[in-house]
Formats: sequence, structure tokens, C-alpha cells
Amino acid sequence: MKRKTKKLLVAIAGALVVIMLAAGLVMLLRKDSFGDNYFTRNQAVATVNGVKITKNEFVMAVSNYYSNIDYYNMYASFGYGTYYEKDEAGMKALKNDILNGLIYDEVYIQMAKDLGITLTDEEKAAVKQSAQDALDSLKSQILESAQSAGYQNPETYAVTMLATYFSNMGINQRIFLKRNERAATAEKLADKIEAYYVAERNVTDDELESLYADYVKANYEDVYQDGNYSQTESYVALGYMDIPYLWIPEDFFFVRVIQLSDEDKANEIMEAIEGGADFETYFDTEDNENTTGKAMGEKAQAIGAKDSPFNEEVYKKVGYLGVDEVALVEGVAEDGIKTFYIVKRVEGTTGMVPYEEVKDIVADSLKSSTGKAYADEKTEEWMKNAVVINEDLIQAYDPMA
Repeated sequence: MKRKTKKLLVAIAGALVVIMLAAGLVMLLRKDSFGDNYFTRNQAVATVNGVKITKNEFVMAVSNYYSNIDYYNMYASFGYGTYYEKDEAGMKALKNDILNGLIYDEVYIQMAKDLGITLTDEEKAAVKQSAQDALDSLKSQILESAQSAGYQNPETYAVTMLATYFSNMGINQRIFLKRNERAATAEKLADKIEAYYVAERNVTDDELESLYADYVKANYEDVYQDGNYSQTESYVALGYMDIPYLWIPEDFFFVRVIQLSDEDKANEIMEAIEGGADFETYFDTEDNENTTGKAMGEKAQAIGAKDSPFNEEVYKKVGYLGVDEVALVEGVAEDGIKTFYIVKRVEGTTGMVPYEEVKDIVADSLKSSTGKAYADEKTEEWMKNAVVINEDLIQAYDPMA
């Protein structure tokens, strides 16, 4: 009888194992919101010395960005971040940028270990806190959503929704915290790695002038876009920036401009100048609404066809003026308001701003930029044989689908 009982218990135990294995397999095969199960979401979209960056990490990061892309693009249109078109080319660029961010996180963590760079106890605590803050923020958003929806027990509903969110994403709270800690750790280590290599490069004062031309080309000439020059000059004049735009396109003109909204006053000043009065007598007065120009003192303003604080009619007119010639320009009315410009063309040199003119204000930036470039070179060198990317897996995911 005992043997039969033992056989029955063994049979039951075996059945339970089969049931548990079957249940476990069902869990592993359950798909998340991206259509991935446990196996596919843990595929490697890239590896750094064999350490995986999973498909789930990648698609979650891309999805989170894409869900807020209009918000990010709004800031990008003002020069903060990258603008991504919602088309095939834009999504390819977004995916590549997101992937690079994830790769660099792992690169910095591994590089720091190789260099013997670590975080202090205080920094480690800050990392954990930042991850907890991210979780608390997510919980708060879900709770606010539940309260706004008018649920009778929003706190209970929020707990359920948080669990549903994690399930849909194919992760859990532990993974969420771990990923946020990893990103925060990488950010702090990146700063330390950069500081390490900046100190190693040790740019001296004697080197600065020889480095200047390459610095200007890389940071000004090669990246120039319409509006960069006039916007920078305006910020410098208003005290928001110290360094002017260090490269001036060849098609720019140099001018002194008296800007007025009163037509009669504009005609009166123009007649006086034509009668022999000094242009500068009327430049630094309350009537002149060219606040940027006045803040620049004796320095001339450089203007381009699509890079100017003035109406486009000013640039067109200046092209017909000789040096020291003056003209009155009526700008095309905007919002029904006319603006009048008394424009004097002056001497100026396009191209790179001479080092001697700006050496006192550009030295620190030049040292920093050179040191950072050296750090970037060292990082790229470290990555050369460390990173492997699964391009097919990356491009197969479409956030717009």
C-alpha cells in the first residue's frame, strides 16, 4: 500500500512539474506591446565586448521618445536637440541615435572599469535616488491619470495600471530601476572619463593659436546654418554669451544701422546725414531701435541674405552701396508695422575672426574643446573592436507602425 501511495505521489509531483513547466513556457511566450516574447525581447541589438543591449531596451527607448516626438521637435526647432521628421529617414536617424546612446552607456561603464574610475558613495546614492525618482514620477503620472478619470479608488487602480504598464513593456519594477540606475551611472562616469582625458591632454597656452583655426572650422564654419551668426551676436550683445560667432560667411556685408519706426524721424535724420551730419551722431540715441547694434558699440554688424536681425530689404540695398555710403531703406511691413533703416556700409573682413581679436575670451573654450576632442578620440579608439551591431534587428522595428 505504501509503495502504491509513493508511486501516486511521484506521479502527482511529476504532473505538477509538467503543469509548472507548461505555465512557465506560457509566460515566456506571452507577447508584450511590441509583439515580443521573453526570447525575442532579449535578443541583442548590439553588444559591447559581449555585453548585450537587448531589443527590449532599444524598442522601449525609441517608443518612449516617439510618443513625445512632437514635444521634443518643438524644442529642437529652437535649437535644443535634434529634429526628427516622421518619415522613414527620420525614424532611421532616431533609432540610430537612441541605439548609440545605449551603446555609449555601456561603453562608459566598461571604460571606467578599465581606467580604474569609480563613483563615490555619495554619487552611488545619487544614482539610486535618480532611479527611484524616475519610478516615483511614473507612479505619480499614473495616479494623476486615475484621479482625472474619476476612479472611485484611484490609488488601487494606479497600482493595477503600473503592473499593467510593466507587463505591456515586457519588464518589471526591478528591471525599470536597474536600467535607470545604469543610465545615471553611465552619465556620471562619462563626465569623469572626459575629465581624465582632458587632464591627460593638458592643452598649454603656447598651443592655443595653432589650434584655433581647426577649432573654428569644426565648431563654426562646418556647422554653420542660416541665423547662427546674427543670433550669436545678439546673445553676446545682451550678455548671454561671451564668445561671438568666430566665422563670417563670404557673402556677408558689414553695416552700421539706425532703426526707426517713425517715418518722419527717419526722413529727418537721413536729410541731415545727406547734408553733411555725422552718421554716428544719430546712432547711439534713444531714437535708434537697433538695440543689438548699440550694445556692440563701435563694432559693425555683419549681415547675410538669410542671417540678419533686419528686414531682408536691408541686405538687398547694401549690395548696391559702396563703403561709407548711406541709404534709407523701408522694410517690408510685417503685421502692418513699417520699419525704417538708415544703413551705412562699412569695411569688414569675412572668414575666420582673427585669433588676436578674441584670444582673451576664447582661450578657456579652446582648451576645453581640444581636451574633449581628445577624450572623444580615445573613446572611439576603445570602441573600435568592442561594439557589434545587429542592423537588421534595429531597422525591423518601426515606431510609427
